[in-house]
Amino acid sequence: MFTTTAAAFLALSASTAEAFAPSSSTTTNNVRSAQQPLQMSYLDSLAGAQPLSFTTTSSSSPPSTFGELLSGDDMNDLCAFNAASLDIQSTISSNGGITAAQIQDSIRKANEVVSIIRQNFPGAMGSSEILERVKRVLDIYNADNILLTQSVCPDEINHEHGDITDLFIENIGGGKVFHLGGLAGVPFTGKTGFGAYSAHVADGGHAFVLQAPHIGMSDDLELGKYSREGQDHAGSACGAAVGAMCHCMAGNPMPDLATATADWQMNFLIQEIGKRMPALNACAEGNEKQAELARQTHQIGKDMLEQCLSTNFGDADSMLFVMTGIQINMPFEFEDYFQPLSFEVRKKDGSVVDLYQEAFGSW
Repeated sequence: MFTTTAAAFLALSASTAEAFAPSSSTTTNNVRSAQQPLQMSYLDSLAGAQPLSFTTTSSSSPPSTFGELLSGDDMNDLCAFNAASLDIQSTISSNGGITAAQIQDSIRKANEVVSIIRQNFPGAMGSSEILERVKRVLDIYNADNILLTQSVCPDEINHEHGDITDLFIENIGGGKVFHLGGLAGVPFTGKTGFGAYSAHVADGGHAFVLQAPHIGMSDDLELGKYSREGQDHAGSACGAAVGAMCHCMAGNPMPDLATATADWQMNFLIQEIGKRMPALNACAEGNEKQAELARQTHQIGKDMLEQCLSTNFGDADSMLFVMTGIQINMPFEFEDYFQPLSFEVRKKDGSVVDLYQEAFGSW
């Protein structure tokens, strides 16, 4: 995808810069007329549409660079670049053209999304980048016979093509996965579930655990919400985590887990979120609180996972890789992001090697 979108964006940049370049045919001030079309032949063929153009409305001196035309917004995030490129292509395909203001808005929007993610989830990256970094580490350990298990929320937006769950299944698990998770990505299958999974690991093979809650970002850039296809409003994501927090904020009584058999997972979340309300109440409403909720939910899942893990599988050389973090369901044309929070390998001799710095560096 990067090759196509990069070519489109760079072609757009080059076409625009050429269109604005001063020439002997321009006025004495080298200023183009306010609505003169700027032709983009490469994008014409890319979209398969009639000749496309966009117009400028400035009557002042033309910008000297494409970046200046687009208000000087820099872009240093590959996912933001791809998202803005796809948004621009979509507008051209739908409308038969695009204005400089619309291009500017696409870039501004993509940069704003990334700014919110970086502020609330330091170290988060696109899912494809996470995959490549993890694979490099696995190659160092010659871990090429892996059975994958995932403890992620069953929400369908966590299992779409190109999500980290999908990428790991295809590129680490060889197309196979054992599911440990329930609501909010908590490994509710417990010790029995992990025991069943690890018993399936091949002789000489290795185990890889991915555990993560999720959080959405809506088209209005609100964390804790997601704009689902076919709906005219954003809904909660993760709905279970948000619902548990709302239950506690309203001062409702804590459920009795001994009798809550029909909705045990949700009631467990309410109990655990209730213990963490002091940290949540200390946060400002909105994105800050929702990001903290995702971190607290991650810890709930990680704590339960620790009670379930074992290296009692495979043979003497078999290893257990464990990665946890927060899955971020992104808006617009973005691929989903993932914030890695821990990554380690456990060996049969009881040693544990922290792989986080090796895979993801520092931020």
